[in-house]
Amino acid sequence: MPVPIWAGRYIGLPFTEHGRDRNGIDCWGLVRLTLLEQFSISLPSLANEYRRTADATRIAGLMEREIPLWQGIDAGDERCGDVIVLRLSGHPMHVGLVLGDGQMLHVEQGIDSAIEKYRGQRWQDRVYGFYRHIPQG
Repeated sequence: MPVPIWAGRYIGLPFTEHGRDRNGIDCWGLVRLTLLEQFSISLPSLANEYRRTADATRIAGLMEREIPLWQGIDAGDERCGDVIVLRLSGHPMHVGLVLGDGQMLHVEQGIDSAIEKYRGQRWQDRVYGFYRHIPQG
């Protein structure tokens, strides 16, 4: 599946700790904003769940707290709109949004939001898992 055209609207947003809007955003904020605007999925802010992005050593646990709203997806079955959780320093603490063709939208400290291959050299060994939001009712 090719990367959707709307993804371009999220490229270049600046990184800001606990940022939740286009003026500045962290990885969870970017996923949250995109899922709301493109898929009408409203997620909690979680800005108070950690002090700094570097402290969020179990961001996967933050998502798992929302179970049964999140379902783990097998690698290869992911699709546009799924959340990818990635390991940094050996811990699942970074998230991005799957776009298609093995690419994700994400933002990191020191790097504005961008589209990057999660099957590329930098990320392929860091994939912790994929999650799909399952609507209630």
